[in-house]
Amino acid sequence: MTLFEIGLVAGLATYRLTFMINSEIGPAQIFTRFRTRTGVTYDQYSNPVGSNWVAEGVLCFFCLSVWIALGVCGLLGLAALLGHVEAAVYILFPFALSGGAVYLKKAVG
Repeated sequence: MTLFEIGLVAGLATYRLTFMINSEIGPAQIFTRFRTRTGVTYDQYSNPVGSNWVAEGVLCFFCLSVWIALGVCGLLGLAALLGHVEAAVYILFPFALSGGAVYLKKAVG
């Protein structure tokens, strides 16, 4: 697997994971519960409001993507140290496929 392919999978997986945590409800409202536990509250119009710096970071797509990217890079780095980079890519691959689908849906309409 080339470095470009690994980067593409990692980038799309980062996009998808960030999008899920930032704005989706998730199965059994797992992402909504996570945001609530970090301190996200909702105003009378159901708009999310951060009550602390962690909640504000979760609500900021760009801020959250940095933290998710650090986790993805950590996974790839650990896999590289152990000699199993392809295994880490396979872990990220479903998120990359979903990220590509979500990105195309948003681009096409």
